[in-house]
Amino acid sequence: MPRRTRAVHPLPYRMQLDHLVRRRKRAISMVPLIDVVFILLLFFMLSTSLIRAREIPVDFPTPDAEPSAQQVRIIRLESEDGSFTFEGLQYPGSDPEALQSLVATDPAAPYALDTAPGVSSQALVTLLDRLNMAGARNLSLMGETS
Repeated sequence: MPRRTRAVHPLPYRMQLDHLVRRRKRAISMVPLIDVVFILLLFFMLSTSLIRAREIPVDFPTPDAEPSAQQVRIIRLESEDGSFTFEGLQYPGSDPEALQSLVATDPAAPYALDTAPGVSSQALVTLLDRLNMAGARNLSLMGETS
């Protein structure tokens, strides 16, 4: 007589042995991270502006500088709106032709810019730009000595 065997389903044994099998932990790959960083670098390089900024050459005073042979023309910036005084006369900041006519008399003359107390540096840079557009090429800034 043949011997009867019981059919055993392999699933319960497998479930019991699953905790003994060690699974390899997957390491995070660095390749996608490097790709993303490279793409960001490329994006920022291409999106930045590579236009060279306009520059106005300015001669800063030195304490031991000798006076030049030419007479320095002093322009004093009085207020934020661009009004200035030149040789005792007040000129409005809204009149660009006044500055143009002053510079047209002698564009090669040295111009020294002074500011009244409380005037912002932006107003000074605006006046420098206006003088440059009017044709003045020899510009310098005045400063107080301590």
